[in-house]
Amino acid sequence: MVVVKVVSAISIKNDTFDEDSMLYRLNRVEAQLLEVETTIRGLNATLNKNQDAVMFFAIIKSRNFNLERESTVVFDTIVINEGSHYNNYDGLFVAPRDGIYLFSWTVLSFGTNHVMTELVVDDEVITSTGERDADSVSYMSASMTAICRMKKDDHAWIRTTSYSSPHYFYSLNDHPRTSFLGLLVRAD
Repeated sequence: MVVVKVVSAISIKNDTFDEDSMLYRLNRVEAQLLEVETTIRGLNATLNKNQDAVMFFAIIKSRNFNLERESTVVFDTIVINEGSHYNNYDGLFVAPRDGIYLFSWTVLSFGTNHVMTELVVDDEVITSTGERDADSVSYMSASMTAICRMKKDDHAWIRTTSYSSPHYFYSLNDHPRTSFLGLLVRAD
């Protein structure tokens, strides 16, 4: 006859309640929770900043003038400039982040004058528009819309083309105005 004896042992840790230790642990957990909440607030602020509107609309309100070949057109009167990325002193828009941008502009001339313009993004001509077959008694208007990809800190502007100069701009309060608009369509 075979006898089998089964032995089992149970280990019990005898912890004593230490109030100082529990307070220390509680304070550590609260500090870690505060750190997580701060991180989440920072991430939310970054996400909200990246979703802020980027758009501008600027006009040449009341001036008639000539520009030579490949001169930047400065749209000096801002109607809207969400994000302040268009500079009405130098005519440049600076992309605040990578993405797809839409630009549209209209130029106006008068009489036997001509005006030819192009959208430039960091020295690359995207597209152009203008009026060169003028007669002596009418206003000539030309518009263009373009979509292009830009990287953060790329520059976009409207300039006159290399077509013969001078390019004549006509923009008065009681007539259609020369204008430029841009907006972020989708951020990358």
